[in-house]
Amino acid sequence: MVEGIALFILGLAGVAGGAMFLFNVRGAADKVAARRNAVRAVTAAQTMNLGLTEPSRFGAWFFRLIGGIVFLGSPLLAFAGLVIATLD
Repeated sequence: MVEGIALFILGLAGVAGGAMFLFNVRGAADKVAARRNAVRAVTAAQTMNLGLTEPSRFGAWFFRLIGGIVFLGSPLLAFAGLVIATLD
């Protein structure tokens, strides 16, 4: 029963997080893409690797795509949690 409730809660959290990135709520995908490029620049400065100075090819579109996949898959996880919780 506890496992089912945990899966249900994780499914709901996945829906909320996926929607945040899919619909770019408050610029979530843009912020993550900018943070990724900043980390790459710092890593390039620390390791003296000039290949990392270029911006990442994965822009905000990549994080929106992953958010959409999570948004669509999480209701299945929540439903599985409900089924497991009711069978016990």
